[in-house]
Amino acid sequence: MKIGSFKFDERVGDLVGKIATREMRFPYLIMRKVTDRQSDSAPVYEMYETSQAGDEIQIGVVWERRMRSNDEMFLSGMIDDPSFAVPLPIALFGDEHDGFDVQWRREREREPQGFGGGFGQRSSRRGGFSGGSTAGPGGEYTGGSRGLDDEVPF
Repeated sequence: MKIGSFKFDERVGDLVGKIATREMRFPYLIMRKVTDRQSDSAPVYEMYETSQAGDEIQIGVVWERRMRSNDEMFLSGMIDDPSFAVPLPIALFGDEHDGFDVQWRREREREPQGFGGGFGQRSSRRGGFSGGSTAGPGGEYTGGSRGLDDEVPF
């Protein structure tokens, strides 16, 4: 789903664009190429929003990625801020000359992998927990020396 676009603006010498969803609105964003990258794994662009006071506030970064299916390059990253409940994942398709379209796609939930397989492996970012299952192959408790009826100190 397209949620925004960026075009090169000769007046400011950067890519300028906007991103809007039903709940978020960024009417003026600056996407600036990172010139002093320390490694190939460093972000290619940083995104800034201008505050009402005129300050540039970094709200995102994007990296260069290669599609698995055809080796075509695209940009992938996140827009984030401490005021957000969760970051906004984005992908940008295009180039500096013709501009970029900003796309968003909801991540699909992974299918459970049977009893104890996927349940205990959920990401803490989604509200799950990062530890493994405390159930054995037969469903018995294998959580260590503490019993199920023991008091848990908080």
